[in-house]
Amino acid sequence: MVIKISSKHQVTIPKDIAEVFHLRKGDVLEVQRQGNKIVMIPKEMILEDKYSKEDLEAAEKILSKGLPKEEMVFESGTEMTNFLKKRIEK
Repeated sequence: MVIKISSKHQVTIPKDIAEVFHLRKGDVLEVQRQGNKIVMIPKEMILEDKYSKEDLEAAEKILSKGLPKEEMVFESGTEMTNFLKKRIEK
């Protein structure tokens, strides 16, 4: 598979490859040089890397109000924000 580099040094990951790795807009890739190869590795960002300590503490306080202690998964940051706003209103 051959792809082109844009004038801003950007590349488009082919759809079939993005689907195999479940890549979506906003995901993070680590880029490494390995000899004469460029390697991209999908990375999961830890919440502490994305949000301040104060924001995480506020979210924890909101989430602890009567919710089961099971893991919650959100499809996007917007979905999480909307959920938290609804919890604040209660």
